[in-house]
Amino acid sequence: MSQSKSGLPPIVYILLLLGLGAGGYYYYTNKQGNGAPSLSLPTADSANSPAAVSTTTSGLNLPNTLSAGSSVRLDGSTSLAKFNQRLGQAFLDRYPGVNYDWKANGSSKGIQALLAGQVDIAASSRPLTEEEKIKGLVAVPVKSDAIALLVSKESPFEGGLTSNQVRDIFTGKVTNWSQVGGPPLPLRVINRNSSSGTYKVFQTAALEGSNFGSGPNWTTMKRDVTTEILQQLKTNGIGYANYSEIKAQKTIRVIPLDGNSPGSPNYPLPTVLYYVYSPNATEATKAFVAFATSPAGKAIAALE
Repeated sequence: MSQSKSGLPPIVYILLLLGLGAGGYYYYTNKQGNGAPSLSLPTADSANSPAAVSTTTSGLNLPNTLSAGSSVRLDGSTSLAKFNQRLGQAFLDRYPGVNYDWKANGSSKGIQALLAGQVDIAASSRPLTEEEKIKGLVAVPVKSDAIALLVSKESPFEGGLTSNQVRDIFTGKVTNWSQVGGPPLPLRVINRNSSSGTYKVFQTAALEGSNFGSGPNWTTMKRDVTTEILQQLKTNGIGYANYSEIKAQKTIRVIPLDGNSPGSPNYPLPTVLYYVYSPNATEATKAFVAFATSPAGKAIAALE
């Protein structure tokens, strides 16, 4: 067999050229075939577990365009009011010509409106019930939060509470601040309306499913409006709300729970906030939910 001037047989050069060609073809075809990954969201079942906040599974895609005149109607949790507003504006900037309308009448009322076809998305501060899941509703986690215990800045109680003390307060066993290390002052409980998702999560997590208390020291709000709860606290009241909703308020103080503040890893009352939609939702509705869990939506959630 003849050899080249470099001393290598010609067959070696042929094999090298074939190898380079095959490699280039593999790179080209794979590079062209792999586009940007489509955005995927949790299924209904996984979305109802707090651990599933960062889990993504099946496919709601974020479209490049939406038809002018498309609409998204949203109602639900007051805990997501700021997020709904900021996300909605960013969504309209991305999709000019789309109509967006939102309200904040409470989680349960939002879900009822969704089931009645009055809105396209329900914002919820609680997971779906079994009955709601059977009806086909899909819940997608859009934001992590925590339930904070609140007193007015006028309150003379400046300490912290344990989980057991919180349970005793909100089941009606404690009626005076002196029973939890405070001054001898009647303790007033300002409770949320039962339409509130935060009400139901707090009852499950803080009261371990026990019933809320009642009595002359008890005020249950007629509407799920957090600002009205804050106004009712006064000198000797206590209430609760999702932390992102009240952390910028100057008139209240957040009470440490078991020595931890909302947002810390060991805080005992973490929560998850959801967008709920129907599986037969419009393209614009699904795009809005997808946008909420996109990098842009997550950046907005992180602002609060």
